[in-house]
Amino acid sequence: MTGRRQLVARRMPRWLSPDSPWQLALGFALWSLWFVGVYGGVSVACAAGWAAGATGPGNGVNGALIGGTLATLVLLLLAAWRCLRHARVLRRLDPAGPRRPARPVDAVGQAEADQPPGGEVPESAFDQRLERRRFIAFMAALLHALAAASTVFVALPLLRLPPCL
Repeated sequence: MTGRRQLVARRMPRWLSPDSPWQLALGFALWSLWFVGVYGGVSVACAAGWAAGATGPGNGVNGALIGGTLATLVLLLLAAWRCLRHARVLRRLDPAGPRRPARPVDAVGQAEADQPPGGEVPESAFDQRLERRRFIAFMAALLHALAAASTVFVALPLLRLPPCL
């Protein structure tokens, strides 16, 4: 399935669609839930004494936190891949490509009489919606990837430090 068929074939809630504006916030919402879970989990584990005597990173508390980190990382990377793939599909649907060519100019550099000021070609409402959807999907992919990178950066101490210092 390619093109328009691929967009119609999958039925899901609109807010989960790769070109939904909600996607711009979902990546960092998932990251913030993971962040609260990791630091809340460490706090509870230390207060309950579950990591008593742990002198290095190789213990059950860090193992559980790393497992949750890997699950979050996989979800964020899958979301980024899905949004990027959707943006590419939308790009193929646009017959003019990502940029609209300017209309030709005459020998003296004057624009043709029927050309609007600024040299831009007017777009139809469909083209504007398609471009907006493609932009949202691409930006969501970037934000999901940034949330994944943030997850890796914040999780690095789990690999080297004991949970309770």
